[in-house]
Amino acid sequence: MKNKIIKDWQNREKSVQELHNDSIEWISEINFINDEIRFLEHLLSAKYIDCLAAGLYKKIDEFVDKLKEQKTIGKTLKVIIREQEAILLNLINNDSVSSNKNYLENNKKLEFEMDNYIKKYRRLKKQIFKIVENIMKQKDQKKLV
Repeated sequence: MKNKIIKDWQNREKSVQELHNDSIEWISEINFINDEIRFLEHLLSAKYIDCLAAGLYKKIDEFVDKLKEQKTIGKTLKVIIREQEAILLNLINNDSVSSNKNYLENNKKLEFEMDNYIKKYRRLKKQIFKIVENIMKQKDQKKLV
């Protein structure tokens, strides 16, 4: 069995183990994001009354919807990653990983999707933290007055 395969989009060799490790890392990242989403949902609900007082009901509603969307995308990506892992195992057993361009192309697309998912989630998280921070500052200013 060939130990290295070429990923055309990176012009470098990557082992089957590295492809497998990518999948493990992606699943781990999605699980971590899901944990953070639970925290953010709780944070928004805990600050909900303060947000309403600050006139941010629509913004909080948008954030909650976007978090739900990220959760759904994460679930879908996990299913796709697990399917890719099953295909990889089958290709390893048949000693045909390097010759299967379809698998390599799908893996490339999946890597791109994961990068986009993570970037989009991080932007959303920053926006949520900024809003919560502003609300906390306003609340502290009111206490000082």
